[in-house]
Amino acid sequence: MFDVQGMLATLPIAVKGMAGVFSVIIAIWISIVLMIKIFK
Repeated sequence: MFDVQGMLATLPIAVKGMAGVFSVIIAIWISIVLMIKIFK
């Protein structure tokens, strides 16, 4: 049986986790780009 309510309960946690990982990746990427611009 497919537990829809359980899926919906974990959805906000999953979205928050993905957003956190995504924001960290973006922050690292921006810092790398800035470092390249500074050292060139």
